[in-house]
Amino acid sequence: MNNDPATIPPAAPGRVPVPACPLCGGRDFTPVCQAAGHPVVCCTGCRLHRLNPQPSDAELAEIYHPHYSFFGDDPGAAECVSRAKQATADHYLHLLARAGVTGGGLLEVGCGDGDFLLRAARRNFSVEGIDYSPHSCAKAQAKLGPAARIHRGEIGVLADRRESYDLCVACDVIEHVRRPDVFLQTVHRLLRPGGRMFLVTPDLDYLAARLMRSRWLEFKAEHMYYYTPRTLQRQLVQAGFTDIRLLGGTKLLSLDYVTRHFITYPVVGLTPALRLLRAVLPVSWVQRPWLLPAGGMIALARKPGR
Repeated sequence: MNNDPATIPPAAPGRVPVPACPLCGGRDFTPVCQAAGHPVVCCTGCRLHRLNPQPSDAELAEIYHPHYSFFGDDPGAAECVSRAKQATADHYLHLLARAGVTGGGLLEVGCGDGDFLLRAARRNFSVEGIDYSPHSCAKAQAKLGPAARIHRGEIGVLADRRESYDLCVACDVIEHVRRPDVFLQTVHRLLRPGGRMFLVTPDLDYLAARLMRSRWLEFKAEHMYYYTPRTLQRQLVQAGFTDIRLLGGTKLLSLDYVTRHFITYPVVGLTPALRLLRAVLPVSWVQRPWLLPAGGMIALARKPGR
Protein backbone atom coordinates (compact mmCIF):
# COMPACT_ATOMS: atom_id res chain seq x y z
CA MET A 1 0.00 0.00 0.00
CA ASN A 2 1.34 3.44 -0.96
CA ASN A 3 2.01 5.77 1.96
CA ASP A 4 1.24 9.01 0.13
CA PRO A 5 -0.95 11.02 2.56
CA ALA A 6 -3.36 11.93 -0.23
CA THR A 7 -4.30 8.31 -0.85
CA ILE A 8 -7.65 6.57 -0.46
CA PRO A 9 -7.19 4.90 1.96
CA PRO A 10 -3.76 5.13 3.66
CA ALA A 11 -2.70 2.72 6.38
CA ALA A 12 -5.07 3.46 9.24
CA PRO A 13 -5.95 0.64 11.64
CA GLY A 14 -8.30 2.92 13.58
CA ARG A 15 -10.14 6.15 12.99
CA VAL A 16 -7.79 8.96 11.94
CA PRO A 17 -7.81 12.20 13.94
CA VAL A 18 -7.27 15.43 11.98
CA PRO A 19 -6.00 17.89 14.60
CA ALA A 20 -5.00 20.63 12.12
CA CYS A 21 -7.01 22.11 9.28
CA PRO A 22 -5.35 21.39 5.89
CA LEU A 23 -6.38 24.83 4.63
CA CYS A 24 -5.36 27.27 7.37
CA GLY A 25 -3.52 25.06 9.86
CA GLY A 26 -5.91 26.02 12.64
CA ARG A 27 -6.58 23.60 15.48
CA ASP A 28 -9.82 25.09 16.79
CA PHE A 29 -13.11 23.76 15.49
CA THR A 30 -16.77 23.52 16.40
CA PRO A 31 -19.00 20.45 16.03
CA VAL A 32 -21.60 20.69 13.24
CA CYS A 33 -23.40 17.36 12.86
CA GLN A 34 -22.89 13.64 12.28
CA ALA A 35 -22.26 12.05 8.87
CA ALA A 36 -23.29 8.39 9.19
CA GLY A 37 -21.95 8.33 12.74
CA HIS A 38 -18.82 10.39 12.00
CA PRO A 39 -18.47 13.89 13.50
CA VAL A 40 -18.45 16.80 11.04
CA VAL A 41 -16.60 19.83 12.41
CA CYS A 42 -16.05 23.36 11.16
CA CYS A 43 -12.66 25.07 11.38
CA THR A 44 -13.14 28.33 13.29
CA GLY A 45 -10.33 29.95 11.32
CA CYS A 46 -11.38 29.37 7.69
CA ARG A 47 -14.79 27.60 7.92
CA LEU A 48 -13.63 24.48 6.06
CA HIS A 49 -15.78 21.54 7.20
CA ARG A 50 -14.23 18.10 7.69
CA LEU A 51 -14.74 14.75 9.35
CA ASN A 52 -12.79 14.50 12.57
CA PRO A 53 -11.84 11.78 13.14
CA GLN A 54 -11.85 10.21 9.68
CA PRO A 55 -13.03 6.62 9.06
CA SER A 56 -10.61 3.74 9.46
CA ASP A 57 -9.37 1.58 6.60
CA ALA A 58 -11.82 -1.14 7.54
CA GLU A 59 -14.76 1.26 7.47
CA LEU A 60 -13.72 2.62 4.07
CA ALA A 61 -13.25 -0.89 2.69
CA GLU A 62 -16.87 -1.66 3.56
CA ILE A 63 -18.00 1.50 1.75
CA TYR A 64 -15.86 1.17 -1.40
CA HIS A 65 -17.15 -2.20 -2.55
CA PRO A 66 -16.97 -3.14 -6.28
CA HIS A 67 -20.46 -1.80 -6.98
CA TYR A 68 -20.07 1.41 -4.94
CA SER A 69 -20.97 3.68 -7.88
CA PHE A 70 -23.81 1.67 -9.33
CA PHE A 71 -26.72 1.65 -6.84
CA GLY A 72 -26.30 -2.13 -6.55
CA ASP A 73 -25.02 -4.92 -8.74
CA ASP A 74 -27.78 -5.37 -11.33
CA PRO A 75 -26.81 -4.74 -14.99
CA GLY A 76 -29.57 -2.17 -15.43
CA ALA A 77 -28.06 0.04 -12.74
CA ALA A 78 -24.58 -0.18 -14.27
CA GLU A 79 -25.91 0.74 -17.72
CA CYS A 80 -27.90 3.63 -16.26
CA VAL A 81 -24.83 5.04 -14.49
CA SER A 82 -22.60 4.59 -17.54
CA ARG A 83 -25.05 6.49 -19.75
CA ALA A 84 -25.24 9.33 -17.23
CA LYS A 85 -21.47 9.50 -16.82
CA GLN A 86 -20.84 9.59 -20.57
CA ALA A 87 -23.50 12.27 -21.13
CA THR A 88 -22.02 14.33 -18.28
CA ALA A 89 -18.53 13.77 -19.70
CA ASP A 90 -19.63 15.32 -23.00
CA HIS A 91 -21.01 18.29 -21.05
CA TYR A 92 -17.74 18.75 -19.14
CA LEU A 93 -15.68 18.40 -22.32
CA HIS A 94 -17.83 21.10 -23.89
CA LEU A 95 -17.08 23.39 -20.94
CA LEU A 96 -13.38 22.65 -21.33
CA ALA A 97 -13.51 23.38 -25.06
CA ARG A 98 -15.14 26.75 -24.34
CA ALA A 99 -12.18 27.47 -22.04
CA GLY A 100 -9.75 26.60 -24.84
CA VAL A 101 -8.84 23.10 -23.64
CA THR A 102 -9.33 20.85 -26.67
CA GLY A 103 -6.62 18.20 -26.56
CA GLY A 104 -3.32 17.03 -25.14
CA GLY A 105 -2.33 14.62 -22.41
CA LEU A 106 -5.19 14.01 -19.97
CA LEU A 107 -5.05 12.26 -16.60
CA GLU A 108 -8.28 11.44 -14.80
CA VAL A 109 -7.87 10.76 -11.09
CA GLY A 110 -10.61 8.46 -9.86
CA CYS A 111 -11.40 7.32 -13.39
CA GLY A 112 -13.83 4.60 -12.30
CA ASP A 113 -14.96 2.47 -15.23
CA GLY A 114 -13.50 4.86 -17.80
CA ASP A 115 -16.63 6.62 -19.09
CA PHE A 116 -15.10 10.11 -19.05
CA LEU A 117 -11.89 8.86 -20.64
CA LEU A 118 -13.83 7.09 -23.37
CA ARG A 119 -15.52 10.32 -24.42
CA ALA A 120 -12.32 12.38 -24.06
CA ALA A 121 -10.38 9.95 -26.27
CA ARG A 122 -12.85 10.73 -29.06
CA ARG A 123 -12.04 14.44 -28.74
CA ASN A 124 -8.33 14.44 -29.49
CA PHE A 125 -7.09 13.79 -25.94
CA SER A 126 -4.39 11.24 -25.16
CA VAL A 127 -5.92 9.68 -22.07
CA GLU A 128 -4.66 8.01 -18.91
CA GLY A 129 -6.57 7.16 -15.77
CA ILE A 130 -5.85 6.11 -12.23
CA ASP A 131 -8.17 4.50 -9.71
CA TYR A 132 -7.77 2.75 -6.39
CA SER A 133 -10.26 0.01 -7.28
CA PRO A 134 -8.85 -2.97 -9.23
CA HIS A 135 -12.40 -3.79 -10.30
CA SER A 136 -12.84 -0.34 -11.88
CA CYS A 137 -9.37 -0.36 -13.44
CA ALA A 138 -10.09 -3.66 -15.19
CA LYS A 139 -13.39 -2.37 -16.56
CA ALA A 140 -11.82 0.90 -17.71
CA GLN A 141 -8.99 -0.89 -19.50
CA ALA A 142 -11.44 -3.22 -21.24
CA LYS A 143 -13.58 -0.26 -22.28
CA LEU A 144 -10.67 1.82 -23.61
CA GLY A 145 -8.40 -0.87 -25.02
CA PRO A 146 -4.59 -0.99 -25.13
CA ALA A 147 -4.21 2.58 -26.42
CA ALA A 148 -4.99 3.99 -22.95
CA ARG A 149 -2.95 3.50 -19.78
CA ILE A 150 -4.93 2.77 -16.64
CA HIS A 151 -2.90 2.90 -13.44
CA ARG A 152 -3.96 0.90 -10.41
CA GLY A 153 -3.37 2.72 -7.14
CA GLU A 154 -3.34 6.24 -5.79
CA ILE A 155 -2.05 9.49 -7.21
CA GLY A 156 1.24 9.07 -5.35
CA VAL A 157 2.26 6.18 -7.63
CA LEU A 158 2.64 8.73 -10.44
CA ALA A 159 5.17 10.85 -8.56
CA ASP A 160 7.84 10.24 -11.22
CA ARG A 161 5.56 11.62 -13.98
CA ARG A 162 6.33 15.24 -13.11
CA GLU A 163 5.06 17.75 -15.71
CA SER A 164 3.60 14.99 -17.88
CA TYR A 165 0.00 16.15 -18.43
CA ASP A 166 -1.85 19.08 -19.98
CA LEU A 167 -5.10 18.43 -18.11
CA CYS A 168 -5.99 16.67 -14.88
CA VAL A 169 -9.64 15.82 -14.21
CA ALA A 170 -10.93 14.87 -10.75
CA CYS A 171 -14.72 14.55 -10.61
CA ASP A 172 -16.11 13.93 -7.12
CA VAL A 173 -12.70 12.97 -5.74
CA ILE A 174 -11.24 15.70 -3.53
CA GLU A 175 -13.93 15.25 -0.87
CA HIS A 176 -12.80 11.61 -0.48
CA VAL A 177 -9.07 12.14 0.16
CA ARG A 178 -7.48 12.35 3.58
CA ARG A 179 -5.17 15.25 2.64
CA PRO A 180 -6.70 17.50 -0.03
CA ASP A 181 -3.81 19.95 0.27
CA VAL A 182 -1.28 17.25 -0.62
CA PHE A 183 -3.59 15.90 -3.32
CA LEU A 184 -3.74 19.27 -5.11
CA GLN A 185 0.01 19.84 -4.71
CA THR A 186 0.60 16.45 -6.35
CA VAL A 187 -1.70 17.32 -9.25
CA HIS A 188 0.15 20.63 -9.63
CA ARG A 189 3.48 18.79 -9.97
CA LEU A 190 2.06 16.36 -12.54
CA LEU A 191 0.82 19.17 -14.81
CA ARG A 192 2.99 20.84 -17.41
CA PRO A 193 3.41 24.63 -17.13
CA GLY A 194 0.13 26.14 -18.30
CA GLY A 195 -1.72 22.88 -17.65
CA ARG A 196 -5.28 22.86 -16.35
CA MET A 197 -7.06 21.26 -13.44
CA PHE A 198 -10.78 20.43 -13.80
CA LEU A 199 -12.40 19.57 -10.48
CA VAL A 200 -15.95 18.76 -9.39
CA THR A 201 -17.05 18.52 -5.75
CA PRO A 202 -20.19 19.06 -3.61
CA ASP A 203 -20.87 22.67 -2.60
CA LEU A 204 -21.61 23.33 1.06
CA ASP A 205 -23.13 26.69 0.06
CA TYR A 206 -25.61 25.06 -2.33
CA LEU A 207 -29.26 25.78 -1.53
CA ALA A 208 -30.08 22.14 -0.73
CA ALA A 209 -27.20 22.02 1.76
CA ARG A 210 -28.44 25.18 3.47
CA LEU A 211 -32.03 23.95 3.63
CA MET A 212 -31.36 20.36 4.67
CA ARG A 213 -28.56 21.23 7.13
CA SER A 214 -27.54 18.05 8.96
CA ARG A 215 -29.77 15.98 6.64
CA TRP A 216 -27.85 17.06 3.50
CA LEU A 217 -27.30 13.97 1.36
CA GLU A 218 -23.62 14.74 0.83
CA PHE A 219 -22.85 14.29 4.53
CA LYS A 220 -21.44 10.77 4.14
CA ALA A 221 -18.81 8.76 5.97
CA GLU A 222 -16.64 8.64 2.84
CA HIS A 223 -16.77 12.42 2.32
CA MET A 224 -13.98 13.74 4.51
CA TYR A 225 -14.06 17.41 3.42
CA TYR A 226 -16.87 19.82 2.51
CA TYR A 227 -15.96 22.90 0.50
CA THR A 228 -17.63 26.19 -0.31
CA PRO A 229 -16.53 28.22 -3.35
CA ARG A 230 -14.46 30.41 -1.05
CA THR A 231 -12.61 27.59 0.72
CA LEU A 232 -12.06 25.66 -2.51
CA GLN A 233 -10.58 28.69 -4.25
CA ARG A 234 -8.27 29.27 -1.30
CA GLN A 235 -7.17 25.61 -1.31
CA LEU A 236 -6.37 25.80 -5.05
CA VAL A 237 -4.39 29.03 -4.61
CA GLN A 238 -2.35 27.49 -1.80
CA ALA A 239 -1.49 24.56 -4.07
CA GLY A 240 -0.07 26.99 -6.65
CA PHE A 241 -2.97 27.32 -9.09
CA THR A 242 -4.09 30.54 -10.74
CA ASP A 243 -6.80 31.77 -13.14
CA ILE A 244 -9.42 29.94 -11.09
CA ARG A 245 -12.98 29.86 -12.44
CA LEU A 246 -15.83 28.47 -10.36
CA LEU A 247 -19.12 27.35 -11.91
CA GLY A 248 -22.31 25.90 -10.52
CA GLY A 249 -22.27 22.13 -10.71
CA THR A 250 -24.43 20.62 -13.44
CA LYS A 251 -24.71 17.08 -14.76
CA LEU A 252 -26.69 15.30 -17.46
CA LEU A 253 -28.88 12.83 -15.59
CA SER A 254 -31.89 10.76 -16.58
CA LEU A 255 -35.04 10.26 -14.53
CA ASP A 256 -33.94 6.64 -14.15
CA TYR A 257 -30.63 7.75 -12.62
CA VAL A 258 -32.22 10.33 -10.33
CA THR A 259 -34.81 7.81 -9.13
CA ARG A 260 -32.15 5.21 -8.38
CA HIS A 261 -30.16 7.84 -6.50
CA PHE A 262 -33.10 8.75 -4.26
CA ILE A 263 -33.96 5.10 -3.69
CA THR A 264 -30.40 4.64 -2.38
CA TYR A 265 -30.60 7.92 -0.40
CA PRO A 266 -34.34 8.24 0.38
CA VAL A 267 -36.07 11.59 0.85
CA VAL A 268 -39.59 11.55 2.32
CA GLY A 269 -42.14 12.38 -0.37
CA LEU A 270 -39.61 12.78 -3.18
CA THR A 271 -38.55 9.14 -3.51
CA PRO A 272 -42.07 7.69 -3.98
CA ALA A 273 -42.95 10.51 -6.40
CA LEU A 274 -39.93 9.70 -8.55
CA ARG A 275 -40.77 5.99 -8.46
CA LEU A 276 -44.26 6.79 -9.73
CA LEU A 277 -42.99 9.03 -12.53
CA ARG A 278 -40.50 6.40 -13.65
CA ALA A 279 -43.28 3.80 -13.74
CA VAL A 280 -45.77 5.82 -15.80
CA LEU A 281 -43.62 7.80 -18.24
CA PRO A 282 -42.41 6.36 -21.58
CA VAL A 283 -39.04 4.62 -21.45
CA SER A 284 -37.57 7.19 -23.85
CA TRP A 285 -38.37 9.95 -21.33
CA VAL A 286 -37.13 7.93 -18.38
CA GLN A 287 -33.76 7.29 -20.01
CA ARG A 288 -33.28 10.68 -21.67
CA PRO A 289 -30.50 12.76 -20.04
CA TRP A 290 -31.44 16.22 -18.78
CA LEU A 291 -29.06 19.00 -17.78
CA LEU A 292 -29.71 19.40 -14.05
CA PRO A 293 -28.17 21.25 -11.10
CA ALA A 294 -26.25 18.63 -9.17
CA GLY A 295 -25.62 20.26 -5.81
CA GLY A 296 -21.96 20.80 -6.49
CA MET A 297 -19.47 23.14 -8.10
CA ILE A 298 -16.96 22.97 -10.92
CA ALA A 299 -13.50 24.51 -10.67
CA LEU A 300 -11.17 25.12 -13.59
CA ALA A 301 -7.69 26.27 -12.62
CA ARG A 302 -4.32 26.70 -14.32
CA LYS A 303 -0.74 25.96 -13.37
CA PRO A 304 1.33 29.09 -14.08
CA GLY A 305 3.58 28.95 -17.13
CA ARG A 306 3.61 29.33 -20.90
